[in-house]
Amino acid sequence: MENENNTSNFKIIPSVKEVKYLKKAIQSDNLCIQLTGVHIGNLQQLSHICHQAGKTVIVNHELVDGLGKDRIAFQMLKKLYHVDGIIGSSITKLHMMKGLNVKVIYRITLMDSISVDNALRTINEVKFDAIEFLPTFKKAWDGEYYVAGFVNTEEKLKKCKEAGFSGAMTSTVELWNKKFEK
Repeated sequence: MENENNTSNFKIIPSVKEVKYLKKAIQSDNLCIQLTGVHIGNLQQLSHICHQAGKTVIVNHELVDGLGKDRIAFQMLKKLYHVDGIIGSSITKLHMMKGLNVKVIYRITLMDSISVDNALRTINEVKFDAIEFLPTFKKAWDGEYYVAGFVNTEEKLKKCKEAGFSGAMTSTVELWNKKFEK
């Protein structure tokens, strides 16, 4: 699931939520496509179209409409639908996928320091092929945005300010009185 045409290590994987955008994703330089707006009735055909174009296919098993949540469903993803990678957030279900000869991607939702500790423990115990982190920041309204969690150094505070956040919430007492120029 590489993007060999990208000169940096930063990879962009098109996530196709609507079939009408599949052609554009296939025409991109990216070698991998994530199919997110799929169901068991169209996944096989869409996967085939991607493979014909030389692309690898990943899906989040939790987002494939109509797909079961058991070992047979995961075997179908590989044998019937021919996906190359599977994303999921359940450790138990990801373990079921390890022997299927597909790329296994662990989806981690980071909400606070406890979720970080749990995620670090898990990724050190279980070897996944890749990890997907959530959430990402998307400006969706014109109000103020505050960052919270993981802000425990002055350098991180500065980066948050440079990124356009309105402020930061931190439990690091030493940072409470830091002042920054406008």
